[in-house]
Amino acid sequence: MELDREIREFCASPCRFSGFVEMPAMVDGELSLALDRALPAQPEKKYVPAYALFMRVGGANVGHINLRIGYTEGLYYGGNIGYGVDEAYRGRGYAGRACLLLVPLMAAHGMTRAIITNGVDNAASRRVCEKLGARLLRVAALPEWTELYQDGLRSVNIFDWRFA
Repeated sequence: MELDREIREFCASPCRFSGFVEMPAMVDGELSLALDRALPAQPEKKYVPAYALFMRVGGANVGHINLRIGYTEGLYYGGNIGYGVDEAYRGRGYAGRACLLLVPLMAAHGMTRAIITNGVDNAASRRVCEKLGARLLRVAALPEWTELYQDGLRSVNIFDWRFA
């Protein structure tokens, strides 16, 4: 089955985590990322280590972005990267630019790809993925065991962003 093969391939992707790394400078002129929290793995919940960061412009927080380190079946459906831009700051390209700023951090963990998922009705997030050059793998029905399903979402777009 194609889906099973995709998940196996994703889970076999290269990655290393021996601890949180010193944050590289993540600035593209106007936009910067600032660490909010480093979140340790929670194996009992099947959570991988993650970085939670603020998107900042001129000293103001304009949104957030999370980077989850690793490749698991849960991340195939939930994504390595999650982002949100505060309503007053939308439409300025901050989410896509923030994803690009994450590349050195992902590379520091040996990552060469990231899955980004979004709700099928989230046109703005879909455009972010398309502008990054991410490839739509599929629209997937969420398994009932996923948190997204338990939060009420039933299907997601699954984008594969290869940046190395």
